Amino acid sequence: MNQNTFAEAQLGGLRDCLERILLSSTPSPDAENRLTLFNCYGLASALAERAITFRTHRLDGDVLERLVEGCRQELAPLAIGSDEATGRLAKRLVPHEISEDEMTLRWLLSTIERYLEGLEPEYVALPVHQLNRAMCQARLMQVWDVADAKYQRTLRLALNHLEQAIFAAMCAPRN
Repeated sequence: MNQNTFAEAQLGGLRDCLERILLSSTPSPDAENRLTLFNCYGLASALAERAITFRTHRLDGDVLERLVEGCRQELAPLAIGSDEATGRLAKRLVPHEISEDEMTLRWLLSTIERYLEGLEPEYVALPVHQLNRAMCQARLMQVWDVADAKYQRTLRLALNHLEQAIFAAMCAPRN
């Protein structure tokens, strides 16, 4: 396994960690206990510069590994908190304003996805890939506690339909 492949695998692991944090019921840190997400912001910026067009300009493996490791160190308190959280059934109240930390985490997650998609752009337009992207975004919406009782039920139904569509797209291509 070469250096770039290993670094990109670590980046994929960081993406999974970010999803777990964003899906957890643990609230974002308040103003007094704010995380410093400078490494996460730096990684998101570096990846965004590399993924401007449909094809990603590959970041050097050593640089990518260092940036991912810095992000993991910054996210360690949140990752531990999300692992200790009460599970996926607990919800967070919808804030009046999304915190800077949460915006940085969501930006980093979307930037990682764009970077990894750009490494193999020939697969991005396939229905399975597009449906997986929609499923990921819909899953991130599950964490919010919305007052409307139909919200969670309708969202679960939408996720179920997306799963069925993904399965159909994988099993029955026309060509």
